[in-house]
Amino acid sequence: MIATLKFSLPDEQAEYDAARLGSEAMQVLWQIDQTCRSLCKHGEPTAEERRLAEQIREMIPAEMLDI
Repeated sequence: MIATLKFSLPDEQAEYDAARLGSEAMQVLWQIDQTCRSLCKHGEPTAEERRLAEQIREMIPAEMLDI
């Protein structure tokens, strides 16, 4: 399958940037998820740190972590 995305620049610059940087954003979200997971699993977080780490992980859609 071949997909071609076309943008009318500069009018659609934001959309172009989102498409161009999407895979990098997914990698950053994966790293954030793994850092929070590691803190909860292997660290010694306070109750507040654990709650925040779990909330952050819940905010990331599972589909975005399948990279």
